[in-house]
Amino acid sequence: MRQITSWDEFPTVEYIPGVFRQTVSGEKSMMTRIVYRGGVVIPEHRHEAEQLMLVEQGRLWAKVGDEEAEVGPGSLLVIPSNWVHAFRQLGDEDVVFYECFAPIRLEYLVGFRGPDPSLTMIEDGLS
Repeated sequence: MRQITSWDEFPTVEYIPGVFRQTVSGEKSMMTRIVYRGGVVIPEHRHEAEQLMLVEQGRLWAKVGDEEAEVGPGSLLVIPSNWVHAFRQLGDEDVVFYECFAPIRLEYLVGFRGPDPSLTMIEDGLS
């Protein structure tokens, strides 16, 4: 991979219905470009990686820990390691946002197969 590049050089993967992701990774951190299309709901979950998020387009309901808010263009979210968080697309407009993770999340890399042992989906409260 070149050190100066563009999103056009990275494949788009629909990793769950309506959620499209492009990923670039360095040695210790990674960045993704995400598009939500069609009323996406991401249930409560947590993972080892710290997550920073910047919304570029559209509106989301977001929950991070005990805090809930409607977020839109320019909103920044800081999600510490292992904090429970969830998202829901609001309205019909596509939602576009960027995420940075450290450490990298192997399951986000194109070609990686297998479950992510650091991801815990929350079904009925905290596990």
